[in-house]
Amino acid sequence: MLATGCTGFLDKGPLTSPSGETFLSTENQIFSYVNGLYMALPSLSQYGSGVRAVEKNSDNIISEKYNPRINGELTQFDGQTDWSSAYAALRDVNFFFEYYQVSRDHETDDMLSLCGEVYFLRAWWHFTLLKKFGNIPLMNAFLDENATVEGLQIPATTRDEVARFILSDIDEAIRLLHRREVYSGLRISKEAALILAMNVALYEGTWERYHSSDEFSVSDPQPEWFFRKVMEYGDELFGIMPVSQGLNTLENDPFGAKNGGEAYAHMFNQKDYSAVPEAVFWKKYDVGRGVQHSLTVLLGSGIVDNEAAAGITKSLVDNYLNEDGTFICPYDPKFKDFNETFSGRDPRLTEIVMSSGHKFRSTSITKPMKVAAYRYDDTAEAEAHNSAINPPRFNGDGNGRNLTGYHTALGVDTTYVSSSFWDTGLVLIRYPEALLAYAEAAEELGICTEEVLSKTIRALRARAGVAWKEPSADPNFTDYGYPLTPNMQEIRRERRSELALQGFRLDDILRWRGHKVLTGQRGRGAYIGEDGVLFHSFDKNDQFAMEALGNIPKDEEGWADPLRDKLPSGYGFRPDRDYLLPVPPDDIALDRELKQNPNW
Repeated sequence: MLATGCTGFLDKGPLTSPSGETFLSTENQIFSYVNGLYMALPSLSQYGSGVRAVEKNSDNIISEKYNPRINGELTQFDGQTDWSSAYAALRDVNFFFEYYQVSRDHETDDMLSLCGEVYFLRAWWHFTLLKKFGNIPLMNAFLDENATVEGLQIPATTRDEVARFILSDIDEAIRLLHRREVYSGLRISKEAALILAMNVALYEGTWERYHSSDEFSVSDPQPEWFFRKVMEYGDELFGIMPVSQGLNTLENDPFGAKNGGEAYAHMFNQKDYSAVPEAVFWKKYDVGRGVQHSLTVLLGSGIVDNEAAAGITKSLVDNYLNEDGTFICPYDPKFKDFNETFSGRDPRLTEIVMSSGHKFRSTSITKPMKVAAYRYDDTAEAEAHNSAINPPRFNGDGNGRNLTGYHTALGVDTTYVSSSFWDTGLVLIRYPEALLAYAEAAEELGICTEEVLSKTIRALRARAGVAWKEPSADPNFTDYGYPLTPNMQEIRRERRSELALQGFRLDDILRWRGHKVLTGQRGRGAYIGEDGVLFHSFDKNDQFAMEALGNIPKDEEGWADPLRDKLPSGYGFRPDRDYLLPVPPDDIALDRELKQNPNW
């Protein structure tokens, strides 16, 4: 019984500072302090695009303000913010463990669950550092008493041991936490911890496998151990939340979805996910209480990246299957027709990328996108036809200008009410992450059976409304620089499709050693050749529109090539260096035990 409490974490002496012996000794104090720890977690900005624009750091979004890391432009000092913010959050977490003063006979289930939340958060921030820096000093205790130069000579722990430490913290969290149903997903839960554990184990396992012979390898790689952990955690999760309950499908969607695509889209454009188990952990916004963001109004206005003109890439669009489960051929001439690009495709594509029929939003109109050839005959019919045309905003201003023809649809509030700010919820952990991790780990272990595919990849496609086809080799699949099995192609395709514009893509490229999709590449957009309907959806008598179209760089075949002139050789990502961020030089100067990451 004594071993199950939270207070056994450290053998602590009498508390003398900073706030007296009663600090963090009552449920209200603990509840308030833990709430404060949530503030450091990802959230949507009141004035920015947030997570929907993050993937300009990958091959999913092209932005004029491209991510400097993928172009090899970072300096030795560019890891400072990521390093400092994560360690600051860890200090706050360990403060809790140091000053938690509740006797075991007063530890309620609610208090223990709060302890579990703190273990989760310590794992979260160590995982954040692991992904960005690799080998890092563990912060597994409150170190303020070590705040001298000699006291802070702390060597980095190897990344594989860091990953194992993270999993041990999550194991404690899993043991202590309430189930999702207790707080309706608004607080960290047992299910959220299981999914985080799966993501950690998958990340480290794939890193150790694909980086086994480069500058970023570990001395004794054991990827299979981590892959087995993914499946162990997954089996535990599926035992308490089966797939039939964990996915928001057409049959159980509480928001009135008319098809599988809408059931998927509703995970990104609704205000309250309390009754949606797929939203395992989510953040609620409330305009009335001043907790708000501007993501929806930005997206509905056509903005892909609030910092600069941008657009979704053709590469992401090409990733999606046909609705009947067959591959597309991205070189098929039919895709020169913008509308044909979306016809008969995976319904998630039209929920992620705006196509004809999807509404933009402004404070005055909700006119849908419509791409159609402009008519020049002087008739009422032609006038009505032309007035309905609303093509991608190639001729927009500033960050409202689209570079590729592909606008972001994911997260647009389809109620289209008038307001300056918005309060759609942000889902931080979704159930599909577990399905994708489980399938990938199984395939890495060589045990991805029909049963595994059925409850993971096949279930996700069924929710979306995509027919299932037995995996076979796709000759046009994304080239990561090495061969993949047909199963792995489909698992990686499904991961990119299901998690698009949610902040996962760069981490996936890094752990897969997939620099070939970045180095020397720069992405393309829609076809804007003069024989295409997209070009003809602009009035040739509109001088401004024609100038805007003429200013869009194109490749030799007529596809939009927005960064052609800015990055003529493509992104300059350096495979020998840029897989990890640089350890801040100031910290290396302070802690002589630290070593710089390779080639920085």
